[in-house]
Amino acid sequence: PRGLVSVVLVDPPVSGPGRRPYPGKLPWYVDSMALARAGTDAEGMRAFCPTWTEAELQLRAEWLHTCDERAVLDSYEDFHIDDFHADAARLGVPSLLITAQRGDVVRDEEVAELQHATPAMRHVRVPDAGHMIPWDNAAGFYAAFGDFLGVPLDH
Repeated sequence: PRGLVSVVLVDPPVSGPGRRPYPGKLPWYVDSMALARAGTDAEGMRAFCPTWTEAELQLRAEWLHTCDERAVLDSYEDFHIDDFHADAARLGVPSLLITAQRGDVVRDEEVAELQHATPAMRHVRVPDAGHMIPWDNAAGFYAAFGDFLGVPLDH
């Protein structure tokens, strides 16, 4: 769009037509949302997010019930229908791909394919982080931006 000067892609779903399925399984989302609607607490969320801190689990338990399940179902389906690779190849602005070391959302070979199709795309893999990169490694997440946005970011 007009005025867009750069884009940061954070651990995006790279599944799609003819590609491997998205690694997160739909019941994980649906079941945790149902539990949240029933009024769970941080401990109830722990089974879904065992590496998260108590504060992160509490925040999820407190707000997850506000998610619209229809939107989650549509988004999950779109992970397998939308061709992220084709969309990324059409980026006409500088881009930064930030991925998690853990979580299996974006693998090394997918990074290589994206960078081949979009040669100006920079990539940083954040160590010690799963898909929720800033929660797993906030310092690594902010450091991954480098000076891409014009100035380094602090957390």
